[in-house]
Amino acid sequence: MPLRKLLSRLEAFGPRKSETLSATIMRNISVVLVLSLVLSGMLTYWQAATKVETEIGAAMSIAEKTVRKVVQEIAHDDDPRLQLVRLVRVFDGNRHVKATFVEPEPIGARISSFVAPAEELPEWFYNLMARPPEVIRIPLPAELASYGMIELEAEQRGEVGEVWDDFVLKLALLFGFCAVVSILIYITVRRALEPLPVLSAAFERLGGGDYAARVGESGPTELAKLCSGFNEMAGRLGEMEERNQQLNEQLATVQEEERADLARDLHDEVSPFLFAVDVDASSIRQMAEAPEQPAIAGRADAIREAVAHMKKHVKSILGRLRPAVHLELGLANAIETLVASWQLRNPDVTFNVDVTDRSCGQKLDGVIHGIVREGLSNAFKHGAPTAIDVRVTRDADDDVRVVVRDDGGGLKSGATTSGFGLIAMRERVAALGGSVTVENREDRPGVMVDARLPIRESYAAFDVSADAGGST
Repeated sequence: MPLRKLLSRLEAFGPRKSETLSATIMRNISVVLVLSLVLSGMLTYWQAATKVETEIGAAMSIAEKTVRKVVQEIAHDDDPRLQLVRLVRVFDGNRHVKATFVEPEPIGARISSFVAPAEELPEWFYNLMARPPEVIRIPLPAELASYGMIELEAEQRGEVGEVWDDFVLKLALLFGFCAVVSILIYITVRRALEPLPVLSAAFERLGGGDYAARVGESGPTELAKLCSGFNEMAGRLGEMEERNQQLNEQLATVQEEERADLARDLHDEVSPFLFAVDVDASSIRQMAEAPEQPAIAGRADAIREAVAHMKKHVKSILGRLRPAVHLELGLANAIETLVASWQLRNPDVTFNVDVTDRSCGQKLDGVIHGIVREGLSNAFKHGAPTAIDVRVTRDADDDVRVVVRDDGGGLKSGATTSGFGLIAMRERVAALGGSVTVENREDRPGVMVDARLPIRESYAAFDVSADAGGST
């Protein structure tokens, strides 16, 4: 049989559309049990037919030998006919052989033995089991030839009746056994698969957004593990949904804080200088109308200084609104540029920078730059540091470690480390298979951001394709 035909036939035993798993299992088991019954019936038929043939054959053989021996002895008797009749009567009640004394013509009388009555049995079963009719004609010796002959005929109803009883008993036992097995299998399968409907309903609830759905961890080991995995998945999805809600709320809060911060910077830094420029411009106009103008140059210099100060703050605000990350010249250069921008705004703070010259890949370099940027921003936003250390190194396993430490006030008791920026940083690091911790320093007051990122071959492949695209 071709493999394709065999596979197509085996697919009939698989689950069908809109059919439960328990129904599929019971259907396949029922097919196996029916096949077992058919095979058992065929084997029972073969054994029964063999038994009938053997018993009838043995009975006919014994009867023939007996008759031939007795006939030889009757030849010397005074009344041979009487003895022949008695010989036939010996087979009265025999269940397997019927004997008949046939006298010659013109009398033609037939004296037969009485066969034992057989029990009632279906005619189709008798026709199925009975051998073709068999008759053995035994001629008498020459001394008795004038008396006729003896016929032996196989009588099979008695033997087939015994086989019928055995056949019915065996089939009854097989049917009973299959029924008991089916019931036990049904109960076992039903109990074993009992968690599946509950699990299916829980999946529907989960798909509808109900992350509080849980199922009992019961049933066989495999299903219990599946239920446990579902509960864990639902719990994580619920946590992610809660975190997303928190992120949305924090995002709105951060946007409001950024707007307030920008408004404060414009009010505190730019507005006074605009006022000063306005005052200096008015003074220059008044001085220009006076006969002597010795202070015009000083006023002009003051305007230039005010404009330069405003340009610096406007550039800083623009950088906060859209920070530019220039990684084309390397990660070290990008971080030094970032530190220089903070140094320009905070000249009293000392920066110690140690960044590896080896590229970690364009994708990983962007994440590292974001970690440093977030660490510096939080240091100035939540503390008053006088010194900040920035280190980006490669360890023995060639993985990347990023450390940003400050000597500010540190994390206050009860303070949260789940700000929008930190959560975004953690998610980006976790997506790359790394980890990040934000905690107080042990050696002195301050906060330390410690991130570890593994180097993967996919990053290198990404850089090669990026370089190739850039070169074209």
